[in-house]
Amino acid sequence: MRIVIYIILSKLNIIYPKLLGFGYWYYKNVFLKKNLKSYNPEQKLLKIVNRAIKNVPYYRDRYKEINSLSDFKRQINFIDKDEVMDNWEDFIALGTSKSKIITGTTGGTSGKPLKLVIPKNRYIFELGTMYTMWENVGWKGQIRAVLRNTKLEVNKDYIVNPVKREFVFDGFRTSDVYYDIVYKTMKKYKIKYLHAYPSSAYQFAVFLKNKEYDTSIFNAFLCGSEGLLLEQKSLIEDQLGINVYNWYGHSEKLVLGGYCKNNKNIHIEPTYGFFELIDINGDIINEPKKKGEIVGTTLHNQYMPLIRYRTGDYAEYVGDYCKDCGRHLILVKNIEGRRDSNRIYFKDQTYTSITALNMHGDLYTYINGMQYVQNKPGQLIIKLIKDETYSNQVEKRFFEFYENTLGENCDFEIQYVDELLTEKNGKFLPLHQNVKL
Repeated sequence: MRIVIYIILSKLNIIYPKLLGFGYWYYKNVFLKKNLKSYNPEQKLLKIVNRAIKNVPYYRDRYKEINSLSDFKRQINFIDKDEVMDNWEDFIALGTSKSKIITGTTGGTSGKPLKLVIPKNRYIFELGTMYTMWENVGWKGQIRAVLRNTKLEVNKDYIVNPVKREFVFDGFRTSDVYYDIVYKTMKKYKIKYLHAYPSSAYQFAVFLKNKEYDTSIFNAFLCGSEGLLLEQKSLIEDQLGINVYNWYGHSEKLVLGGYCKNNKNIHIEPTYGFFELIDINGDIINEPKKKGEIVGTTLHNQYMPLIRYRTGDYAEYVGDYCKDCGRHLILVKNIEGRRDSNRIYFKDQTYTSITALNMHGDLYTYINGMQYVQNKPGQLIIKLIKDETYSNQVEKRFFEFYENTLGENCDFEIQYVDELLTEKNGKFLPLHQNVKL
């Protein structure tokens, strides 16, 4: 009975996310719209940096007030997760009131999680920016399904959050029986948007393909928190015709960006955080096709300001103007997660990225999932979930691809499995890298 009441309340609740308050409404509907085409973050950046130099011990002990963006780039050094963890207390602003903050952690996929101090009102700029990006695929507060990291009780197929207008499904149940429940529930209640990890969306899409279900009922899959792999995009968009909206963000809440309406480049939102892309020497990259590390600086967190923070994530620079939407902002593509966890090591201890193993053509259409595992340099395990169309001829093509790509410097073994490895929080890692160099 309770679930029925919650469903009714969800349908009646047409004011979410408008009910997030005046601060949210103003940020999303006035500030973001005013600065949609172009935004110069320099004054906001200088203000928060100088405030940190005055009130945060780590910066106070190292820097003097800066007066320009060139001062910022010349005087402020890069930091990383290890630097913050080694000096954690010094990154907290003096006089920080517990009533104005909450604590969180990073995902910890690259080691020990980093404890974060975040403003309680972070939802204003976080949801304001995110929900504005989702409007590019038509989402304006409609009821959506969520398939991420929630673990439900055995006797519950889903729960309903009438305030946020969400049908929350169990992200750890991957059987055809359960996915049938997800699909039929979304169809019954005319839920057109699925918010999921790319890996969860992909597994659900495999089910939809095998069952030959009608996918025209979906407007879009909203996929973030993991990188979107080529095989995932190929199945969901190209084969099933479901629009995928992908975005980049991270737990430290310094950089956020997503697709625009008309192309698949990531638009880095300049009002959310200050973005830099640097090469191996720490020089700023502003030349198309060059790859570098993403560096972020907060524009909104005065309590634990992370300034010039090296994320360990990498991207390819595209430009600073989108001709399709007319916006002046940084464009990137081919974002990779933390580089150390995406390296495949050869026998001579050189390495390549898993991006280099992306397959072109139709090979992805013959599998329902893949994952790499490496336990020793020069040895790679490739886990594949076969599609029913997988044949001996297809297998030969896979072997030929990896022989040509990896060469003699890396032996490989293809293992056929029924399911892939996931983390405790339900996230999927395309590579389980157990080599430490």
